[in-house]
Amino acid sequence: MQDQDDRPIGRIDADDVQTGRGRPPRLLPIADAAVAYRLVYGRVDALLRARPEVARRPVPACPAWTIRQTVAHLAGVARDIVSLNMGDRGADSWTQGQVDRLGGHSLDELLDLWGQLIDPVTARLDQSPPGSACQLVFDALTHEHDIRGALGEPGSRTGDLTYEVALGFLTTMGDHINRHVGLPALRLVTPTIGSVQLGDPHSARGQVALNTSDFEALRALGGRRSVGQLLALPWHGDPTNVLPAFTDALPAFSNGGIRPPTNDLVE
Repeated sequence: MQDQDDRPIGRIDADDVQTGRGRPPRLLPIADAAVAYRLVYGRVDALLRARPEVARRPVPACPAWTIRQTVAHLAGVARDIVSLNMGDRGADSWTQGQVDRLGGHSLDELLDLWGQLIDPVTARLDQSPPGSACQLVFDALTHEHDIRGALGEPGSRTGDLTYEVALGFLTTMGDHINRHVGLPALRLVTPTIGSVQLGDPHSARGQVALNTSDFEALRALGGRRSVGQLLALPWHGDPTNVLPAFTDALPAFSNGGIRPPTNDLVE
């Protein structure tokens, strides 16, 4: 599989920005989200299995957690889905509860638990809205790369179903927020999802475009880039007025939500 830097990224023309070209964002079907979730689990299992020495390594993208605590969260999310413990979904108390309950287990024990829950979780996904299923993939993929960053082992950063599902979730949410808040329209272009329009180009105050890799789109929209790093992305047009979609507005989708780190995260 090619790395992100080997894949072509389409050129943005000024006329395209002005006319607001780009398809609407879309959520992938639940069946695709279930396959993508299994892919993430398989990669994390292969990455961490029989490596107890890395359990206590800090995760720079999640400063309060070690690798073991991050995996405890991933396994804990799966267990909470199966047990229908979703009342405080996304809240800090919900995620901290997962870490508190499972954080004392070894990495292999956590991977075993998560693996045992994959089938029950995917069965639950069939009864969930597509947005919830795709959000689960986004969270798992994000933490896969958080763990990879802690290990200095990047892995695949483009071109598979996990990115398509996760970016479909992020762009769908971003489109909703842009329209609700009245932010400038944003056209996002990545190799996997192509050209996607976020917001209404006819009613918003101008439009900007961002042409970047799948990995950078995931990390930028997913709260893993500082404001300085966001501003330094290869924008077409002035991104200043669209930054609330990455910082202040987007967290409205969850209890506590996504916020950019104070310091740069270099991966």
